[in-house]
Amino acid sequence: MKSVSILLASVLAFAGTMLVQPQPVLAAVSGSEILAKLDGLAARFPSQTYKATMEIYKSGQLRTTMVFSMSMKNLEKQFIHFTAPGDVAGMKILMEDRDTIYMYSPEFQKVRRVAAHLQNQGFLGSEFTPEDMVMAKLAPSFDATVVGKVGTETQLDLTPKSGVSISFSKLEVFIDSTVNGVTRIKYYDGAGNHVRTQTRDEWKPFEDTKIPTQIRMKNLKTGDETVIKLSEIDVKTQIGDDLFSRRTLMRG
Repeated sequence: MKSVSILLASVLAFAGTMLVQPQPVLAAVSGSEILAKLDGLAARFPSQTYKATMEIYKSGQLRTTMVFSMSMKNLEKQFIHFTAPGDVAGMKILMEDRDTIYMYSPEFQKVRRVAAHLQNQGFLGSEFTPEDMVMAKLAPSFDATVVGKVGTETQLDLTPKSGVSISFSKLEVFIDSTVNGVTRIKYYDGAGNHVRTQTRDEWKPFEDTKIPTQIRMKNLKTGDETVIKLSEIDVKTQIGDDLFSRRTLMRG
């Protein structure tokens, strides 16, 4: 049950950044300026809620589908509530900040803190890990360099800042001018191998921009894939700070 909580916290950090995508972000000159704009525009709406499904595929076959609702404030605080399948229904996740995650298990009716040493683990073949949580905001963890442009895509290379502990040696981020947003991210391990690819698609009009309502994470070694689909997105309803508390985790 603990591994379920770890996975969803990481998944939601990614999904939250999809709610608002950059509009003329490429007007910035340097890589650091582009990265700062990505972070700033992702946090454009302080309160964000949505519902989502997460499909886990292995060997091309759908193995598991999870359903959850999520509330996020300022990209830093997150509250997740599972509604399906039955073995996880009622489970809740609270992220108070980037380093503090709690999980409520309805089976044991207890709140537990997620251990830091589990940061690199996924769940049931999912390609998301808790380390992905840092991607909710990129600038605090990465330095950026503009590589160049091919067609409508501009490539940005991200490398971990000195003193930041991240298992990736590099990220390649692709910004597509046709949607004014990030459409792909490639992940490289410590040995420089391309190990995962995130793809954002199913872009739909939202407010005064477009957003991707589907995110895919593919493991290049195994071919396994995890797909998140968003619905019922709300950025207008304000979320109170009292939601993001351990007391809320215990409520029915």
